[in-house]
Amino acid sequence: MPVTEDKIIKFVKSLYAGRDSMHNFEHIQRLRKRVDLYKTFCSNIDEDKLIFLVYFHGLIPYVRAHEREILGMGFPADWIEALDRHLINPLSIEEKLVSDANSWEVVGEFGIQKSLQVGKERGQSIDETFSIMKGNVKRVVFHTEIGKKFGEPGIRIIEKFLEENMTKEDSSTD
Repeated sequence: MPVTEDKIIKFVKSLYAGRDSMHNFEHIQRLRKRVDLYKTFCSNIDEDKLIFLVYFHGLIPYVRAHEREILGMGFPADWIEALDRHLINPLSIEEKLVSDANSWEVVGEFGIQKSLQVGKERGQSIDETFSIMKGNVKRVVFHTEIGKKFGEPGIRIIEKFLEENMTKEDSSTD
């Protein structure tokens, strides 16, 4: 690995400052723990690439704007490409693991709590928050078998929550 995990943490931690409470560096630490759990069910993991994707997960615009600096740190260009696609069209197992770990935070009891907290911090109405939750859960896809095992029950939890809590007017906007 071009840079140790400790050096990556030192580099990125301040870049997450000022983010809402569910997208800050603590979010990255939660992702790291969940990825560590998920990867125990997988083989042929490029640990260095996985660490890069976890810690730079929420910094895609920064990485793009500072690509020369990131490449200068010794990270391969294809890892930056992997970072760009890991949430939309993950190809490698490392991309899929980070995507699944991130998606897990959108669903279930934690996803409900996270959405309500972020909505409150952003000054959204409850209807706006529910609408965003509904859109987010519709886009959730788990790519690994372990991600599906842990995540798909959470989809049902959040869908049931929204069904029970959205007004008829809100739920008719698909």
